[in-house]
Amino acid sequence: MITLKKNADRRLRRGHLWIFSNEIADPKVSELEPGSVHEIRDSGGEFLGMAYANPASLIAARILSRKREPIDQAFIRARIAAAYERRKRLFPERNAYRIVFGESDLLPGLVVDRYANYLAVQVLSAGMENLLTEVLESLIEMIAPEGICLRNDSPVRLLEGLEEEKRTAYGSIPDMVEIQSGPLKIQVDISNGQKTGYFLDQECNRSVMHRYVHPGAAVLDLYCYSGAWGLHAAYAGASEVVGVDSSRGALNLAAENARINGLEDRFEGVRDSAVDFLKKNARTWDAIVLDPPAFIKSRNRIKEGQKGYIDVNRRALTRLNRDGILVTCSCSHHLDLVSFEEIVSSASRQAGKELRILDIRGQGPDHPVLWAMPETRYLKVIVAQVI
Repeated sequence: MITLKKNADRRLRRGHLWIFSNEIADPKVSELEPGSVHEIRDSGGEFLGMAYANPASLIAARILSRKREPIDQAFIRARIAAAYERRKRLFPERNAYRIVFGESDLLPGLVVDRYANYLAVQVLSAGMENLLTEVLESLIEMIAPEGICLRNDSPVRLLEGLEEEKRTAYGSIPDMVEIQSGPLKIQVDISNGQKTGYFLDQECNRSVMHRYVHPGAAVLDLYCYSGAWGLHAAYAGASEVVGVDSSRGALNLAAENARINGLEDRFEGVRDSAVDFLKKNARTWDAIVLDPPAFIKSRNRIKEGQKGYIDVNRRALTRLNRDGILVTCSCSHHLDLVSFEEIVSSASRQAGKELRILDIRGQGPDHPVLWAMPETRYLKVIVAQVI
């Protein structure tokens, strides 16, 4: 049993799932086995839920259930089944989506992504690490994948006292898996690609290229990775797409994706950093996509990250033609939408460009936001036009 300090239960009663180490009254919590499951009670002894604990982490416990019940194979299977059924209803036409999104699916510390007949699994908490066998057995029974890859190479695991690793946990994983991205075919490197192989959280947003990119447009795709944004623009009629990325492997993947979609004559990959490319190239574009990695990794780097976002957006805006489209994104969960809008506004003033906002988006519904946990809302996408 874990007992909370007085008033430390308020956030949990509103639906939050995390308990921080400074909210726990019992000093012996430091002696608990990482990942062990316990009842959570408020300072008056009232039951609040079942949680797994990790005294080695700042997040000392994570709520799994609001009821007294065993956290076993049947529990894990039911939770995964519910998440999977929601995705199948949402995406009957897609063969790639996130099946489980951690806390938002009431499975803290678990990520499961589907790529055609293969799964990528990430375990990000000690409690879920202890339940990995139950997770894998449930996925195999329900989905019958040809292979499951454990992508436990996230540095988040280090905060939980867990080692980083990558391995095939079931079946076999090919070098590349082909998925559908709207009208496009995309090759995904599940074992070694970024994140779990592909940025599924943007999949519902790439359709904006078909709405806002006009035939014959010249498009710049910065931080292009596997080329998905730019290739959607090419499919929409763009006559030229330049994808910029600092990774040679990413550019090779983008080139292959262009080839298999018959778009290789309109796609060019350039190995460079986004900022350096914008510094060195004075040409202008009809549309620019900015989908960088998170510039803000922690709260103590917010100001530094904000400056980075302002700089790259300012430079991009100076390279946009009149009526040009900017698709700019942030996946930093420490940066909320209002702050990101202020960043884009500041960048536009510094660039001497006036903007109209055409669209504001976030992560797709396979990455749902748990209402009581703002930490689960992280992706911001703004589509703006130069006036």
